[in-house]
Amino acid sequence: MTRATLNKYSHIPLYRQLVDRLALQIRSGQLQVGERVPSEREMAETLGVSRTTARLAIEELVASGLVYRDQGRGTFVAEPTSRRVMGFASFSEELVAHGRRPGSRILEQLLVDGDESIRATLKLQGDEKALRLVRLRLADDKPIALQTSHVAGRLVPGLESKDMTDQSLHRVLREDYFVYPEWTEAEIGARRASANEAELLNIEVGDPVLLVHGRAYTDSFEPVEVVTTVYHGDELTLYFGRQRINPMRGGTGS
Repeated sequence: MTRATLNKYSHIPLYRQLVDRLALQIRSGQLQVGERVPSEREMAETLGVSRTTARLAIEELVASGLVYRDQGRGTFVAEPTSRRVMGFASFSEELVAHGRRPGSRILEQLLVDGDESIRATLKLQGDEKALRLVRLRLADDKPIALQTSHVAGRLVPGLESKDMTDQSLHRVLREDYFVYPEWTEAEIGARRASANEAELLNIEVGDPVLLVHGRAYTDSFEPVEVVTTVYHGDELTLYFGRQRINPMRGGTGS
């Protein structure tokens, strides 16, 4: 890491910039599982930041499960219990981390009332609107997903008029609106492709598609985004690390 890694004049806190940088290095494989992460002292000296800043970054990475501390030895990249799946977090940033070029085609971008579930999740009150953003997501110019995001309109005034082509929504939230998605949760399902999905994803009607229903929150667990991503089957892979089948006793079974 060099001093140019962090921008001390940015509105994004230095520790947050450091977290993002290290997380990207881990997810892209630049930092491998089991590899030692620079210490607080090393980060402070290399980047010209305080040890407090470095400590905050490490603590957040530990809390996220990306790294772990080994008393007396240091901090190391953790073995993932499951590989991060695009659709759980920022689609664009995940593609970059996997060495692919993200892109988008905007299909809808407008303020809507939102259905009951969306209004409840985003805590919309009265006549508050949600920003609805529907995009055909591309990887290296190939359509791989159809994604529908909803964000509370009060958080993103004017976003309905912003050109979101090839933009990361999470980056725009952070840099333009000072909204920081920190936590995500998701459910995964499967069904057959509709005619509209098949046409957009260049697959056949009835082909299997995978659905990721996600929600993003701030670090204080205030809702930021409700997102549904539809993938055609060969573009989403789940991997679960080695785990004991029965944590109370060993053995195998099926």
